[in-house]
Amino acid sequence: MSGQAPGISDDLVDLARRGDEVALRTLVERAYPTVRRWALVQIGDPTDADDLTQDVLIQMIRKLDTFHGDARFESWLYSMTRNAAADRFRRERRSRRIADDPRAHIDLAPAASPDPSRRVEIREFESVVERLFHDLPTRQREIFDLVDLQGLTSSEAATLVGIEPVSVRAHLFKARRKLRARILTERPEILEEAP
Repeated sequence: MSGQAPGISDDLVDLARRGDEVALRTLVERAYPTVRRWALVQIGDPTDADDLTQDVLIQMIRKLDTFHGDARFESWLYSMTRNAAADRFRRERRSRRIADDPRAHIDLAPAASPDPSRRVEIREFESVVERLFHDLPTRQREIFDLVDLQGLTSSEAATLVGIEPVSVRAHLFKARRKLRARILTERPEILEEAP
């Protein structure tokens, strides 16, 4: 993983901080998919994640002049996203629902098989894992996403989240164990048939 989110260089951040409108627009466009994914992992609901993403990007624009490069831009942006999600939870204090929205789909399966029955099995597997993923505690969910779904190393995830690598590994172990146990309890046949 590079020091920044994909396509975000130190030069781009510096230009945007100095008021270059094209650089600022480019920065927002390049930060959007990363912030959106983090927001979805934090709160689970696609519609709320869209709102949170907008809030974070507006906050990023307003506070860009406070970013002095002491930490990586990606870490600064990640902290902003996590804090905004925590604020939203405190304000709303209501249960979250997970919408049946294709944007919330986590692609855990390989490309669809030409066999229609196999496609149904794969979709069923994805659906169960996705539902169980959203039932994990927030920290386990975010670590599982960063390491197992996005492919970061434990050290990279630790830097991003602001915890020790050993804590990342502990959360990842707990998330994997919990997912496996729930799958074995609820749908043991899925592990036998898993793609």
